[in-house]
Amino acid sequence: MTKIEVKDYGFQTLLAIWTGTDRGGATATLIYLTPKQRQQLIKALQNPEQQSDNEQ
Repeated sequence: MTKIEVKDYGFQTLLAIWTGTDRGGATATLIYLTPKQRQQLIKALQNPEQQSDNEQ
């Protein structure tokens, strides 16, 4: 099971990705995004077929 949570604190956004099971053994990856990174992520999710300059 994989669960993704997004929490917006105004000055930064927390992206938490949980993998594992509900009964234990779960692992979380926490990624703090700046406002600019948040906008880049939203844009990438809205237009997945376009590649950024960094991915070429």
